[in-house]
Amino acid sequence: MCRPSKLQREILQGLRTWACISCVAVILVASAQNTDSLLSVWNDKARPLEDRFTGLEEFCWALGETNIDSALGWSEFFIKEAERQGSKLDQSDAWNTAGNLRLNAGRHQDALLAFDRALLLLPNSDPAKQATILNNQALVHLELGDHATAIDLLLRCLSTNELLKDTSGLINAHGNLGITYAMRKDLIRSVEQLEHVVLLAEKVGDPELKAITLGNLGAIQSEMGDLPAARESLMEALAYYRIHAPDDTGLPGAMVNLGIVYQRLGELDRSDSLLRDALVYQERTGQPTELCNTYINMGGNDLIRRNYSSARVMCDKALRIADGMEVVTEQIAACQCLVEANEGLGRYREALQLHKRLMAAQDSLMNKENIEGITRLEARFEFRKVQLADSLAHAAALAQVEDERTIAQLRADKNRNRALATGGGALLLLASGGVWFYTDRRRRKERFEKEAATLETQALRSQMNPHFIFNALNSINAYVQQNDQESASSYLTKFARVMRSVLENSRHSEVPLQDDLDTLRGYMELERKRSHEKFDFTITVDPSLDPLSVLVPPLVVQPFVENAIWHGMAGKEGKGHITLSVQRQDDQLLWTIEDDGAGRHAPKTGGPENAPTKKTSLGTAITRARLDLVQKQHGGKAGFRYTDRAVGTRVEVEMPLILNT
Repeated sequence: MCRPSKLQREILQGLRTWACISCVAVILVASAQNTDSLLSVWNDKARPLEDRFTGLEEFCWALGETNIDSALGWSEFFIKEAERQGSKLDQSDAWNTAGNLRLNAGRHQDALLAFDRALLLLPNSDPAKQATILNNQALVHLELGDHATAIDLLLRCLSTNELLKDTSGLINAHGNLGITYAMRKDLIRSVEQLEHVVLLAEKVGDPELKAITLGNLGAIQSEMGDLPAARESLMEALAYYRIHAPDDTGLPGAMVNLGIVYQRLGELDRSDSLLRDALVYQERTGQPTELCNTYINMGGNDLIRRNYSSARVMCDKALRIADGMEVVTEQIAACQCLVEANEGLGRYREALQLHKRLMAAQDSLMNKENIEGITRLEARFEFRKVQLADSLAHAAALAQVEDERTIAQLRADKNRNRALATGGGALLLLASGGVWFYTDRRRRKERFEKEAATLETQALRSQMNPHFIFNALNSINAYVQQNDQESASSYLTKFARVMRSVLENSRHSEVPLQDDLDTLRGYMELERKRSHEKFDFTITVDPSLDPLSVLVPPLVVQPFVENAIWHGMAGKEGKGHITLSVQRQDDQLLWTIEDDGAGRHAPKTGGPENAPTKKTSLGTAITRARLDLVQKQHGGKAGFRYTDRAVGTRVEVEMPLILNT
C-alpha cells in the first residue's frame, strides 16, 4: 500500500514562490476512520486474519497522523504479530508500514533497513508492492540528499509500473522523479516528468492533480526561461483554482508565479495586478513566508520602473516579516532589493549597512548548507555501516539454515558423497558471498571517500579573505566620508558584483573558466582602484581553450594574484604590471601569474594599510589542500611552484583539464 511520507505531504502543498521549486507526487491518502474502530477490527478474532492485519495497518497509519511515537510502537507490534502468525506478505506489509512511519519521524537509517526487510520478505509474485517499496526507499534517499540512488530506485519503480500499466503507480513515480530532478537543478528532465503527470491526470480525470502539477510545471519553465510555456501552464492552473477551488492555497501561489513570468516578460502592470490579488489572499489567510516573497516581487517591479521609494517600502515590509520568522533565504532577497533601492535614492550609508548584512546572511546560509551536507553524508555513511553489518548477519543466518538442511539431508539419505558435494557447494556459496561482500564494502568505502572529498572541497571553497572585504568596505566608507557619492556608488556596485560572483561560484565544485576569470578581473579592478592605480594587469587565454567549456575550481589562483598585488606591488617604486595567463598542455591546464614587483625576498616594508602579515602561508596552505582534492577527484597532476625572476615573481599553477561534456 502506497502511503504519504512527510516529504510528499509537504510537496503536495505546491509552489508558493519562484525561489522554492517543489513538484507534485500523487499518493493514496490514509483512511480518516476513527482509530478505535480500526483497532476493533484487529481485536475481532472472528474476522479473517488477512482483514485483521489490514485493520492493524490502517490503525497504525491513522494513529501516525496524531501521535507518531505511539504509531511507531504499534508498528513494532504489527511486525511481531505478522512474524508469529502471518504470511511472508503480511510480514512485508508490516515492515513497509514501519518504514514509512520511521521516515515520517525522521529516522532515515531505520526506515531504509525496514524497507530492505520488506523487499526481502515480499513474494516475487507481487511486483506492484515491490514498486511501492522501491518508491518509498527513493523518498528516504531523496531526504538524505542522495539523488543518484533515488533516481535509480524511481526508474526501477517506473519500469515495473509501466509493465503493470498501473496508472496510479506511474503518476507517483513520474511525480517523484520530477521532484528529484528539480532538486538536482536538472530542470529539463524535471519538466519531462511533470508533463507525464499532466497527461496521466487527464487520463484518470483528476483536474485538481492537473492544476497542482501545472502550477509547479509553470514555475520550473519560468526558471528555465521558457516564459511562453510557463505563462500557458500557470494560466490554465489559475483558471482551475478560480472556478473550482478559490480557497485553495494553490491560487495565490499560481498568481505569484504568473506575476513573476509577466515581470520577466516586461508586462509590469499585469504582474502588479496578480501580485496585489495574491497579497490580499495571503494577508487574509495568514501566510507569512508567501506574503514576504510577494512583497519582494512587488519591490522588484518597482526597481525595474526605478520607483526606488516604493521598492524600499515593499522590501522593508518583506524584511520585517523575514526577520520575524528568522528565514535566511527571504532575508537575503529582501536585503538585495533594499540595497538597490537605497542606492537609487542616494542613501549610500544605508545601502552599505544593508550590504554588510546581506553578506553575513549569505555566509550564514552557505555555512548552514555545508553543515546540512555533512550531516546527510554522515547519516548515509552510518546507514551503510549498519546495512553492511545487517547483510553479514543475514548471510550468517542463511549459512546456518543451509547447514541444518544439509544435516537433515545426510540423516535422510545416508549418502556421504552427496553430503560432501552439498558441503562443497555451501562452502563455494559462502566464499562467493564473502568475495561479494568484500567487493561491495570496498566500493562503498571508495564512494564515501569521494563524497567526503567533495564536501571537504566545498568547505575549503567557502573560506573567504576577510582582509579584502574589510579594506573594500573601508574604501567605500572613505568615499562616503568625503561625500564623493559617484566614486562610492561605482565602487560599491563593483564590490557587490564581485562578492555576488564569489558567493555564487563558491556553491559549485567547478565553474566555467569564463566565470572564474570574470570574478578575478573584477577583484583585480577593485584592488587597482583601491591602490590608486598603482598597477595595470593583463589576462590572456590560450586560443585553443573554450572558456565556456573548460571547468575549473573557483578562485583557486586568487591567493597568488593577491600576493602579487599586496607584496609584489607594495614594495615597488612606480607603476607595476601583473600578467595572468591560462594555457593548455596536453590534458593539463597551466595558470601563470607574473608580476614585475619587488620579488619574494625583498624586505616587507611600507606595505598597504591593514596588510595581512600571516595571510600568505594560510592562503597557500588552503590552495595546496584544494589542489590535492582536485587531483584525488579528477586524477592528473595538481600543484603550484614559484619562480624568482630578474624583476618580480612567477607562479605556475597546474591542474587537470576538466571539460564540460
